[in-house]
Amino acid sequence: MVSTTFANLTRPGTFLVETTAGYRAPELASFNTVYMVGSSTTGDYGTPTLCTSLEDFSNQFGSSPSEASVKLFFRNDRQGKLFFIRTRIADLFEITLVDITAGAVVITINGTAVSTTLVGDETEAEAIAKYVLAINGSAVASAVTAVSGGTDSVLIRSDNPAVALTVVSVDADLEVDEVTPASLPTASDYIYAIENTFDALGGKNLDQGFLIAPEGFQNLSDATDRLALGTAMENLCADKDFDWMALVDCGPGLTTVAQIQTDGQQYSTPQGHLAFYAPYVIDLEDGVVPPSAAIAGLATRRYRSQGYHQPPAGAQFPVQGVKDVQTRFGNTQQSVLNPLGINLVRFLLNLGVVAWGARTRSSNSFYTFVNTRVILNALNGTLRDAFDYEIFSTVDGFGILFSRIQETARSICRRFWLSGAFYGQSEQEAFACICDRTNNQADDLENGNVLLEVYVAPSPTLEKLLVNTIRVGIGQVESAAAAGQTITN
Repeated sequence: MVSTTFANLTRPGTFLVETTAGYRAPELASFNTVYMVGSSTTGDYGTPTLCTSLEDFSNQFGSSPSEASVKLFFRNDRQGKLFFIRTRIADLFEITLVDITAGAVVITINGTAVSTTLVGDETEAEAIAKYVLAINGSAVASAVTAVSGGTDSVLIRSDNPAVALTVVSVDADLEVDEVTPASLPTASDYIYAIENTFDALGGKNLDQGFLIAPEGFQNLSDATDRLALGTAMENLCADKDFDWMALVDCGPGLTTVAQIQTDGQQYSTPQGHLAFYAPYVIDLEDGVVPPSAAIAGLATRRYRSQGYHQPPAGAQFPVQGVKDVQTRFGNTQQSVLNPLGINLVRFLLNLGVVAWGARTRSSNSFYTFVNTRVILNALNGTLRDAFDYEIFSTVDGFGILFSRIQETARSICRRFWLSGAFYGQSEQEAFACICDRTNNQADDLENGNVLLEVYVAPSPTLEKLLVNTIRVGIGQVESAAAAGQTITN
């Protein structure tokens, strides 16, 4: 190394070279950002746009079905950081079957003719199925999707909301109408915004946080549409380039335990990237609003003061800007829903409206609670960016690079542990980082691969506190307590 360096110096003199040694102390990832997907009358499409207040939102996006949710978010975190993503509404056409006549029927979609041949004795359902099959198997199938609109119609939707759609037919057996929604997007529109906004920007360049779409869940009356939206949200949040958290609302008008149970159990999340909340809340203007924006706001407010290892729930941080919940549930109902990972927002006497649940919809006990998922999200986000300066470094035979990587990871984990995010009385109980020759084989090193293994024990959540009161005789308290009597079940 030294001889190589001197070989590049060709004149007499003193030369100074400044370099670095040891490990760096990377900045810890934050989890104080909220991304809301919705629609509006103005503003940029498909671009996360920072809004710092309701007034700022209205100035940028005009009127919006999401306005009440935006207001609710800022009432719960006045310093909140909200990025709004305006959703386009894709063009939608309906082809209604007027009559069934034998022969070829031509539909022109975006200038391309799509032909369907009928024999004349089909039922309406059979004829519609033929039209759907022909369109989805045609040259324009990459740009549009056709589905049955009922017993006598076909719906044709542009797959890209940014691209105009034209549908024409001169056949007397068909009637063509444009039925593009005037204001409210469809489930496919929300999903398109989710799948095509964030990936294009690259998750690595976006702050980690919560993804919500309260407008969508409130306005999509079909449970399968809400499931599709929630699944798209979970899939994005679970992507390792993101590691976000999706907060999903129950459907509109669901007020019974059975309805909410059925709705909530639709959703699944293997590693806990989705949490489900019900019922809706009543804001200060008597509006009925989905709870996700309030949960996101109280979460970021609590994280700022106590750290993101704390659950977004509890009486310490009640829901602000609301008067009541749409349906008041009691302990009996929550005993049914809570074990299923369905979080209730409740009105509790002398406490007000509170988020009284902090579970994910994961069946894996390692990912039961929202804060466990957020802790791991923040850890993953920190580690993801911590080693950018080590990539394309030579792996030396003295273990110097291994040591630098390992100590960087330990530095990160130590700060998580000291903040209370990891459980243990010592570092050894809370975390372990391994990057040496024991877990890096020669073949992997030859191929440019280095493995760092990080083991962590996230701090558990106090959800249920059992208080055992023991009646003892006069003068026996001290001896009974010393005997360590415990409750038995």
